[in-house]
Amino acid sequence: MHKTHVKNTVRYYLILIAAFVLLFFSNDFGLIDVQKTAIVLAVGIDREDDTFIVTSQIAVPQPSKQEKSTKSVQLVSRGETVAEAFEEINAKTGWYPKLVFCRLILLGEKACEQNVFDALDYFLRDEYMSDNCLLAACDGHAKDVLNVTALVDATSSTAIEKVLSQHAERVGAVLTSTLREFSIGYFSEGRSGYLPVIKIEPQQETVGSESSESAQKGSPSQDGQKEKSKNESSSGESSKNSESSSEESSSQSSSDSGNGSSKESKSSSGDSGGNASEPLFSAGETALFVGGKRVDTLTKEESFAVNVVLNKLQLATYSLRQGEEICSLTIKRNEPKMKLTIGKNGIPSFKIQVTCHAGILDYSKSQDLSSLGDVGDVPRGSFPLAETLLKAQIVSAFEKTRACGCDLFGIVERLEKYQKKHFYALRGEVLDRVVLNATISFKNIR
Repeated sequence: MHKTHVKNTVRYYLILIAAFVLLFFSNDFGLIDVQKTAIVLAVGIDREDDTFIVTSQIAVPQPSKQEKSTKSVQLVSRGETVAEAFEEINAKTGWYPKLVFCRLILLGEKACEQNVFDALDYFLRDEYMSDNCLLAACDGHAKDVLNVTALVDATSSTAIEKVLSQHAERVGAVLTSTLREFSIGYFSEGRSGYLPVIKIEPQQETVGSESSESAQKGSPSQDGQKEKSKNESSSGESSKNSESSSEESSSQSSSDSGNGSSKESKSSSGDSGGNASEPLFSAGETALFVGGKRVDTLTKEESFAVNVVLNKLQLATYSLRQGEEICSLTIKRNEPKMKLTIGKNGIPSFKIQVTCHAGILDYSKSQDLSSLGDVGDVPRGSFPLAETLLKAQIVSAFEKTRACGCDLFGIVERLEKYQKKHFYALRGEVLDRVVLNATISFKNIR
C-alpha cells in the first residue's frame, strides 16, 4: 500500500512538471520581441465627428552604447473605432501595439464633447490593460500635448505621470483619477466623474517689464499648442495616407517609422536641462463629467477644496492673506466626514464636516527667533480666516457641481445606499433640492 502511494505521488509531480513546461513554452512568458512589438506608454484620443484619432506614444529601444537605451515616438492613426485605429499601426508599421505597459490615457477637447466611453470601452475590454491606468483630459488636441518635450523628462507621458503622482494627490495639488475609478462613477447611479486637466505651462516666469513682451511673443502655452495643432491637422490628418511628420526637440529628432499614415514626434532621450523653450505640465484644474461628457471645470482652488473633502491629505500647503501679509499653513492631516439625511419635510440635507490639523509653514513677514522653531505658533486669526476661506471654496465647488448636475460628492450614491425608501422619489431631483451644511475647523497640531 505504501509503495503504491509513493508511485502515485511521483506520477502526480511528473504530470505537474509536464503541465508547467507546456505552459512555459506555449505562453507569453518569454522576452518581448521589441522588433515586432510596439510598447505603448501612453495613448491620446481626439475626435473628428465620428472618427477617432489615436496618438500612441511608443517606446523605441536604442543601442545600449548610447547614454539612454530608449526613446519614444508618437504614432498617429485613425479609425471609426479605437480598435481600428490601433490596427492601422500594425498594418502600416509592422508593430503590434501592446498596452500592458500603458500608464496614461489623455482625452482631447473634442473627445470630451461626446461620450468619452465611446473610446474608453475598448480599454475596459482589453484583458492586458491595467484598470489603474491614469486618466486625464486636456484643452485642445491630446496629440499636441503628447508631442511636447517637457523640461523634467524627454518623454511627455512620464512628465505627466509625475504631475499626477500619488504625492501630488496627498498634498492636494491634483484630483487624480484612474480608468477604474472613472468607470465606477460613470456606471453608478449618478453617472458622474472628474478628470485632472493637463495644461502646458512656460518653464520660466516673467519678471517686471518682461511680462508684457513675453505675452506678445508667446511662450509654450495652450493657445500656442492649439494654433500648432490647426496647422498640422490641415495637412497631417486630412487623410489616412498622409505623410508622417516629426517634431524637433532640444537634442535630436526621431526618424520616420512606418510608411506614412502615422505621425512621429520627437520625445527622445537627449539633454533637456537648461533649455527655456521646454515647458512644464500642470494639472491643478479639474474637468467635471456627466454621462461621459465634460460639462464644467473646477478652478485650482476649488479642486483643492474638493480634495480636502474627498481624500486624506498629508503635509498639504494652504495659503491665505491676512491684511498685507501672506500666511502659509501646513495641513498635517485632515478628517473629512460626509452624511446625507432626509428631513421630516422630505428635504435632503448634506453635511460636510472637515477637521484640519495644521501649523505654520511660512509667513511673508519676518518673525521672532522664538517662533521660528515652533510650527504650532500660528499667527493670531489665521485659523478662523482659513476656515472661512476654505468653506467658501467648498461651497463654490459644490454649487458648481450642482449647477451642471455632476454628483461629485456622491450624494445620489448615498441616497441609494443609506436612504433607500426615498431613493426612487428623490433620485432625479436630489442634487437640486439638497441643502448643504458645511463645517470646517482648523486645529493646532500641538
